[in-house]
Amino acid sequence: MADVLGSAFSEALVKLFAGHPEALFDYISFRRDMEGLAAERAARLGSDTDLKVIDTIFKKMEAAHTKRNPADEASLDADFHLAIIEASHNVIMLHMMRSMYQLLREGVFYNRQVMFKQRTTRQTLLDQHRVINDALQARDPVAARDAVAAHLNFVERSLLEQQKADRNEAIARKRFEHELNR
Repeated sequence: MADVLGSAFSEALVKLFAGHPEALFDYISFRRDMEGLAAERAARLGSDTDLKVIDTIFKKMEAAHTKRNPADEASLDADFHLAIIEASHNVIMLHMMRSMYQLLREGVFYNRQVMFKQRTTRQTLLDQHRVINDALQARDPVAARDAVAAHLNFVERSLLEQQKADRNEAIARKRFEHELNR
């Protein structure tokens, strides 16, 4: 049943994103709200084992961070966020977010590799996940929610900057082609 719901949910979102690229920012806003709430709940309601799972995934992220290829780190990023949602112990939220994360892994929302291209961005993202993990391990609901919000605000700004850079590059290419053909 969950797979059927997840599939139907995913197909609807795929259509939305195909026709409305700006919906990406609605997705990030939705994640900020849901994951902030999940982090708050996980800090309060998560079991000690839930928090160990999150910490273990974070340690794997740190290990993957040292590698040149960021693919493992990007995948662990999604695992980290899902582990927080699992630790919130809200089954409805978990099923909804699992479906959305499957789309994220498939690059439907945006290519996660874009976020991991630059070493400085990778370091910033790892540091943000450390702050989230530290707040959860300290069982501080407010700090956990705030850390998730700060992280997703950064993701949103980074994607806006990338979109602007892509538009600028497209314009520059047109000018270059024009110059070549004069």
